[in-house]
Amino acid sequence: MYCNEWDVESIIADRAQTKNWPLKKESTGLALVRMYLDAYAKVHPNLVKHEKGYPSPSHLRKVTVAGHNETDDAVNLIIRAVDRDDPRPVWYGNWGSNSGSRSNLRRALDKVKAKRSDEAYRAFAGKLRISTLDGGRGTKEGHNDMIQLHVETGYPTMDGGRWYHQFRRITERAGGFDLKRDIKTGHGALGEIYTTPKEGDSWTFVYLIPTGLSDPSQPHLGGWAGRYGPRANDPLNRNSSLKGKQLYWANQRDTWKGTTHRNNTASRWATHMQNDFKARMDWCVTPKFDDTNHVPLPHCQGDSSRRILRIAATPGQRLALGASGSTDPDDDRLNYHWSVYEEPGTYRSKVTISDHSSQKATLHVPNDADGKTIHVILQVTDDGMPALTRYRRIIVGVPPAGGEPASTESKTGLLHAVHESLLRSPWWRHSQIRNCAFAKLGLLSRGDLHIASRLPLPAILEAFCLDAPASRHCTGYRLPADRFRQATRDCHQRW
Repeated sequence: MYCNEWDVESIIADRAQTKNWPLKKESTGLALVRMYLDAYAKVHPNLVKHEKGYPSPSHLRKVTVAGHNETDDAVNLIIRAVDRDDPRPVWYGNWGSNSGSRSNLRRALDKVKAKRSDEAYRAFAGKLRISTLDGGRGTKEGHNDMIQLHVETGYPTMDGGRWYHQFRRITERAGGFDLKRDIKTGHGALGEIYTTPKEGDSWTFVYLIPTGLSDPSQPHLGGWAGRYGPRANDPLNRNSSLKGKQLYWANQRDTWKGTTHRNNTASRWATHMQNDFKARMDWCVTPKFDDTNHVPLPHCQGDSSRRILRIAATPGQRLALGASGSTDPDDDRLNYHWSVYEEPGTYRSKVTISDHSSQKATLHVPNDADGKTIHVILQVTDDGMPALTRYRRIIVGVPPAGGEPASTESKTGLLHAVHESLLRSPWWRHSQIRNCAFAKLGLLSRGDLHIASRLPLPAILEAFCLDAPASRHCTGYRLPADRFRQATRDCHQRW
């Protein structure tokens, strides 16, 4: 139902034989996945009338392969996806870690390491990101220190159990959700074969759904799949060869509705998520766009994208917040709600937002917020059935005395602002030139920009100037002065 949100490179069925699931109509994992694809094909003509990007059934069938130990089909598809000349990171999701099959990602990494130079192997591994359910084991064994980011969505055990087992408790009745009414009855071929509301594996891809609330490259920010922190005392997080934390898992707690609990990191958004699921199931059986609901399109501070905004403020400032320009494809009335999400930020006292239920609001930056960050969440909800919500997040950075950026988070914002500006230039799309800048910061792709946030600002800016060779493979390239000046001007405007 959400495959329109990503470029699907492969669907891997890693079970040679199916387990005794409630719905067992096929004996092999590959046949079972193909059964779901046949159901998808039946509802696809309706889905594409409601949202762009749904891949064709033929494409999904083409990239669906067996991934058990007796075949290399999945390994080859992974290698092909990572090798493509595309600066975006490749996310690998795995929730079949108890199938008995060796990890296809691990096998792909083994193959590349054995056949390529050490530099090429590192570049290959550096493009990979992992969202998985395996307790941090298996998926990348033997290559742990090469993966820039691994988000474990099933563990740890705390506050009443594994994170895996909390999905059903959090979502099953959220917002009046009813499995029989909203999914299994009258919602087409996919709804008919939906098997169980447990869905603990769902965290692995819910984590990647783009809603404007989260950024998968920054697990600590939080979103529909909860909020994640580094796994304490993990050797991977002490690896001196990398500059950032690698392995994150669901070990954070939020205070919400008078309680402090890990479940609150997802419960606070659960009604929105389930309403979204209900609407998409309605699309399956609704041939006319006007006969069902669609998500609103929030604008924030004049920006229409889904990216996280970073703004500089001063202690005591009254910072104007605005959602002017927000629209709804169904012309529904929009409701606005501005709030401070305290836990991901670094300022720990109360922050006031005036007119928090209006399109325009005011953030009252506390006088003692020097050197801190404040996360402001804009929720835009329509009045359709079901009511649908999308978000924008603003990270407000308050510089300490001396005017340096407030935190590593602020430097991350600067890096992303420079890079996003450069992306608008055809010159910057030359992969060798682009990688030259990354190499000077010790990075391998845009997805690693947060890792450079610990570097001094002059080093960050100098790297993007490209005024010296970054490696023996990229010499003689220099960022034109006018492009760099424009990039930095854009940064200042956003700050």
